[in-house]
Amino acid sequence: MTFKFNSKGFTLLELLVAVSVTGLLAVLLLNITTQVVTTQTKATGDLETNQAAQFILDRIQEDLQCAVYRNDGNVWLAATILEDTTNSSVWEPDERGKPNEASLRVTADDWEGPDGEVDEIVVANNQWPLIDSRFGVGGTWLRFFSQAPELDPDAENTGGVRAIGYQLVRYGLTGSETSKPRYQLFRSDVTAQETFEAGYDLDPIKGAYGTATVDGVRVPKNIITPIFYDSSGPSTDFSLAANIIDFGIRAYMIDGNDEGTGHLRQIFPDVNDSSSGSTSGYELLSTSNPAASSIGSPHAFPEVVDVMVRVLTTEGASAISAFEEGKIPVPDDFSEDEYWWELAEGNSEVYVRRIRVLPSGI
Repeated sequence: MTFKFNSKGFTLLELLVAVSVTGLLAVLLLNITTQVVTTQTKATGDLETNQAAQFILDRIQEDLQCAVYRNDGNVWLAATILEDTTNSSVWEPDERGKPNEASLRVTADDWEGPDGEVDEIVVANNQWPLIDSRFGVGGTWLRFFSQAPELDPDAENTGGVRAIGYQLVRYGLTGSETSKPRYQLFRSDVTAQETFEAGYDLDPIKGAYGTATVDGVRVPKNIITPIFYDSSGPSTDFSLAANIIDFGIRAYMIDGNDEGTGHLRQIFPDVNDSSSGSTSGYELLSTSNPAASSIGSPHAFPEVVDVMVRVLTTEGASAISAFEEGKIPVPDDFSEDEYWWELAEGNSEVYVRRIRVLPSGI
């Protein structure tokens, strides 16, 4: 008896084809998954940075639109582009922290491109576009007087004239020694009583704003040092948002004409350094009555202010932190300063808002 087996199997060619198709499908699936994850990460980053920026810009807009002044020749608004961190004692040092020189990009002379040239538009205007500008290692220190509602829920009086200050700090999110430093935008809100006792004048020539302690309570000097430690009571200084690595403003006057149109004339930063209220175009000292002011060449109170904030995503904050801790090596074609900003710009978003300032006199 003869048995016949009808045995079927795959040939080597069929196996190779099957493996190739499977591999191709796996690659396509991996690409799709990667794109989905990348899109989701970017969308999440855009959402979180947008929320932080809108909260900051809303707060600054309310403060500026409630700004006040008096026709006494005193300085009622001041802004300084900080080219170092000596202004703030609340700045944790780090060898790889935010670099000084590379963090200033205001005028055409502040930075040259990789090819050693500067864009023609930048040269013509002698300043960088606002979204590409960098306002110093410490950002812009903005201070003025406002009647905006107080944020401290325990405040007895609300709406009084108070000194307000905005500035960047590099400090841990908590007071713990193990808390990693983060770049934060702080808002100082001095009480109306202490503002009155310190006087209404932000002229730096007259010394630090409010250096005296009054009965051991919170002193107005904390408009300079945003984080305040005092067992006598809570401070209204607080961090508006973490992961803010740059903060800057541009201030303008409105020059009208007979046709009723007019244009904006920029007074800060004074990129031509022709009429600033200090020896540098990177400082603005504004008074409601320039003729009566004791400072040299002061400006009138600005009528329009552009505010810019650069916000890191969560992934960007982690990358910057890892780089500053030395966990990320510097590529051969970058310097440490350049690579800090390469990471920062690749993992952050810039938000800008134009604010019409309508200060009222007191």
